[in-house]
Amino acid sequence: MRDTSISAAPGERFTLTVDQNASTREYWYLVAPEPDSSVLVSRGRAAAPDSGDGTTAGAARRLTFTFEAKGRGTTHFTLLHCTFTTCQGNTSTKPPATTGVSGSPAATTGASAGPATAPERITYTVTVR
Repeated sequence: MRDTSISAAPGERFTLTVDQNASTREYWYLVAPEPDSSVLVSRGRAAAPDSGDGTTAGAARRLTFTFEAKGRGTTHFTLLHCTFTTCQGNTSTKPPATTGVSGSPAATTGASAGPATAPERITYTVTVR
């Protein structure tokens, strides 16, 4: 199990980095519940190649979310991990309209597939002291 508790001081910035691969429709998003803006603010996200060259078609990328601690308190935020089998209607910058279980890929491709699963959600707790 991963540790999802983070402590920070006011004014401190920290990052969370995840792997994603757009060529396989694998994306990460900051979704509700977003952090309480009086405690923590998102400073955006940036993608970089997973490998050093960055020119390989279909290569995975590292996506880094940056946050800044603002004021004392505790807040929560959630990262949503979508794959082509767990989310529908999303793009690299737009999360799906719903984050429940998606329809089976077999419905659109004609292939047989197992039951659809819900996307992974990771909720972080941030305490600013």
